[in-house]
Amino acid sequence: MLRVKNALRLPALFLLFFILLAVLFTGLALLELRVSASAENTRILRILLAGRLLPTLREVVPAAVLAALILVLFPMHRHPGNRFLSFLLPLAAAFVVLAFGWPLLGGLAPPSPPAPTPARYLLPGRIQEAAGSVLYLETLDGERLRGVVRFDRASPSARLRYAPTAAVELLGGQLAVHGEGLALAAPARPAYQPLLRSSENLGDRLLAGYLTDFARLNRELNERYRVSRPGFYFSCLALLLSFFAAGMFFRLSRWPLANVLLGLLIMRGFLALFRLLRDELAGQMARLLPNPTLLAYLPEVALLVAGLILLLVDLLFFPFDRWQREARGA
Repeated sequence: MLRVKNALRLPALFLLFFILLAVLFTGLALLELRVSASAENTRILRILLAGRLLPTLREVVPAAVLAALILVLFPMHRHPGNRFLSFLLPLAAAFVVLAFGWPLLGGLAPPSPPAPTPARYLLPGRIQEAAGSVLYLETLDGERLRGVVRFDRASPSARLRYAPTAAVELLGGQLAVHGEGLALAAPARPAYQPLLRSSENLGDRLLAGYLTDFARLNRELNERYRVSRPGFYFSCLALLLSFFAAGMFFRLSRWPLANVLLGLLIMRGFLALFRLLRDELAGQMARLLPNPTLLAYLPEVALLVAGLILLLVDLLFFPFDRWQREARGA
């Protein structure tokens, strides 16, 4: 009876972890937006954040679901319940949230975000990189600039150029500055974005890799949902099953920390495998797999097969209560 109760509490724990992680990830993403758009006036900033709330929440759902599944592994192995229910119930809860909650958020239309103003990209009284050059401007009034100084890196002699007035224009994601002796244009970058620029240490590179993989995963889920609902559900199932089955590595040896790190590395490998099969090997596999349907779902098939193999190995070789046995042996 105790084992059944331990298994029945896992879906509730998953939902708790998911809600906390979704709020955390959404808050961090909106904080980044808040910092990058700090130069906007308060009214525009509030509308901008309100308009990005639902889209951002939807973007973080896949990452929050997978991270919550990982967190569920700890109480599941710490207090093992019925093995079948312990695996099935959290997986079912994760599938419902991802396969049905994620599309539901997409159907909620957020308010239209306000158009950005030049104040988001140019700061008066500051030396800054903007419009593809280094600029200083004395004042910014709407779309008019006064006292503009440009540092011209390419000029061998007169590197500083001054324009008493200039005009700034935002068009198609491009920031253009025109004035006397000035004709600059480059992709618009928020003035405060350098504050969010990460360093090049190993942790930042790993985090950037995860963010890239999850962004790619969101695009794939969007495409799957648009093209085929059964295909979308199959993608969700393959992704969740492979991740949850990789929890086997959490009980691989007597060293818990090493087990967890190995399990997280395997899960990261699943995301990389998904991207590799979709982006880089699709053209080569097309010669070997003439069936376009099979080729389209090759990443999902690979994840599903890997998850089933790990699940079979787990059932045959690893006791479900290994953590408890190790604790008693210690």
